Amino acid sequence: MKIILTAIMFLVASLHGAEPKENFPEFMNLDKKTAAATARKQAETDLAAGTYRILVFGLRMSNPPFDQRLKKAGVQVKAIAGCVVNDGILEGARVYNEIMREKLKAKLGYDVFDKKAEPQTQPAK
Repeated sequence: MKIILTAIMFLVASLHGAEPKENFPEFMNLDKKTAAATARKQAETDLAAGTYRILVFGLRMSNPPFDQRLKKAGVQVKAIAGCVVNDGILEGARVYNEIMREKLKAKLGYDVFDKKAEPQTQPAK
């Protein structure tokens, strides 16, 4: 039964654009404090490398319009978990996205995560 459920979860994740979690920290088994510290370190590492992304989780439709807006701005959408989350995943995503949002606002001159903000013509580099 576990094998069938795992196969179904993998299929659903692949149909909904979830990326593999390779080379990205796992927040699943971390407490909130450790997840926050890990997320902060990963966000700073990504920013230093010129990598801009948002962390998402849960069941998501394939290529939603908001993801397209982010991609146009040069922001990757990174699925880090499915529907089953815990405090570590929630806190890790929150801290990472908060840091990324502030740095991107400064870089782009507008808040790419605010659906009402006016996008600029140049993507993040």
